[in-house]
Amino acid sequence: MKTVIFGAAGFIGRNVVERLREKGEDLIATDFVDSPFGGDIDYRKIDMLDKEAVQNVVQEGNMVIHLAASPLVASLKKPVENMRVNIEGSLNIMDAARESSVDKVIFSSASSVVGDVQYNPVDEKHPCVPKTPYAVAKYTVENYLRVYKEIYELNHIIFRFFNIYGPYQYPESGGLIPMIHKRVASGLEFTIFGDGSATRDFVYVEDLADVLIAGCKADVDEGIVNLGTGKGATILETVELAGKVLGVEPNLKYEPERPGEIANFVADTRKLESVVGFAPSTSLEEGLTRTFDWLKKNAE
Repeated sequence: MKTVIFGAAGFIGRNVVERLREKGEDLIATDFVDSPFGGDIDYRKIDMLDKEAVQNVVQEGNMVIHLAASPLVASLKKPVENMRVNIEGSLNIMDAARESSVDKVIFSSASSVVGDVQYNPVDEKHPCVPKTPYAVAKYTVENYLRVYKEIYELNHIIFRFFNIYGPYQYPESGGLIPMIHKRVASGLEFTIFGDGSATRDFVYVEDLADVLIAGCKADVDEGIVNLGTGKGATILETVELAGKVLGVEPNLKYEPERPGEIANFVADTRKLESVVGFAPSTSLEEGLTRTFDWLKKNAE
């Protein structure tokens, strides 16, 4: 297996590259920024919108893990640019994959394609009404992959990521867990919108990397698969647990609930377990401990 990873310099990508390297797997890492890796990683600086460059790198591998994306915040500020990267860039990868007859494409979608949650746990058949340009783009690529399978027989697995956290996610990203660490560890106020009862499904990133690698190797082509733990934690519980891990009492401030806030969101993981044989299992406390140790060494 030789895996080409798009978005390799990002938070999730760096963890996937490290996991593949630990397992001795052959890989090519790509992104549009300079390499964050050492010289032992085959890294190519590539823009997804450069169709020829994408074709040239994809034809060297037989698996593609597509993690590259313009983020949610960018989609709100510049929806057209966000659309080009997330849809046109993905189509470039998909075209290169079918033309090179790769064995499988792993695509990172987002649980936010669901929009308003009608029931929990959320399974893969839940209605989808995306609420942001970012989520619309992810949902669009999901449908393109379905069509590419029907027309071109492009094998793929679409993993819908739930709330991912862990090493290489810095506070500047706006991610909930590194923001909790930054403020709680420093004794600063942490704002909770509403009463803190909104539930999320937090996935430790190293578990996610193991799922993606297992998805590459699994002899299945399963369309859409939720990538969560199946276990929920409220925002308040998460902040209090962070305080326990850090050995401090969180200084909480409550503000009115923000419009459009999702109340409860937990993955149904039955399909995930049938596809790769397991679901992420790192407890939130253990994941927070590892993440905070990493942030203390690398982000302070």
